[in-house]
Amino acid sequence: MLHRQPAARALPGKPATATSGASAASDVSRPGGFAPASKAREVFRLASPVVLWWVWVAFAVANVADFAIQGASARFAIVVSAILATVTGLAYALAFRPRVIADQDGLVIENPFRDHHVPWTAIQAVDARDWVQVHYAGETGAPSSASGTSIFCWALYVSARSKRKAARPPRSRGWLVPPARIWGGLGDDPGNAQDSRLPEEAKRLASLPVAEAIAARLDARARKERARATRGGPVTARWAWPSLAAVAVPALALLIITLV
Repeated sequence: MLHRQPAARALPGKPATATSGASAASDVSRPGGFAPASKAREVFRLASPVVLWWVWVAFAVANVADFAIQGASARFAIVVSAILATVTGLAYALAFRPRVIADQDGLVIENPFRDHHVPWTAIQAVDARDWVQVHYAGETGAPSSASGTSIFCWALYVSARSKRKAARPPRSRGWLVPPARIWGGLGDDPGNAQDSRLPEEAKRLASLPVAEAIAARLDARARKERARATRGGPVTARWAWPSLAAVAVPALALLIITLV
């Protein structure tokens, strides 16, 4: 499941346009579903880590409130609060912060402690194994992936459950057929008719794990953007100092408290 963000709505008589908050979740099954203009901005992340982050935040706040209500000793409250702050920093860096942003210039890959910007002209392929990987040329004009390297997208991973589900052969439904299909026939089932009208590519993407479907979508967009790109740029990387501070500062405070 993907973390959804509000998408633009179409006004009567006017087509919907992509905005800075456009979500990729609404049309993952359509690799070409993003707006034709290269300015479309899409944010990709899975929902499970975000849910875990908010569950942990609620747990941490509840514990701090419990200390205040029960009147725990000052040292105990400080030590436990430092532990909670350290784990909260880790949860922020590992679960809440990571995401992948596709905009008019290329891909911005926000990993726990490192951010990367890869222009469309440098991207050679996007695929998925355990994580979605962006393969790019090491030098401008490199002829193949052998001359480049790759970046793992921490926010987009393929879970073991998804791998097992994709590896299982499709099972026959046997006699467990809905009554509507028995009496009305397969041709009268709206769902079956809708499935038959879906393009083959959409059916294939719908059967993939979410991360693999996103990888296919990004790869398709990269090919289109690369074909019409007029300017490129270098692949850049920088440290994510807020994430580093969110982990290092409370960890250092906890170390000092335990040594005093």
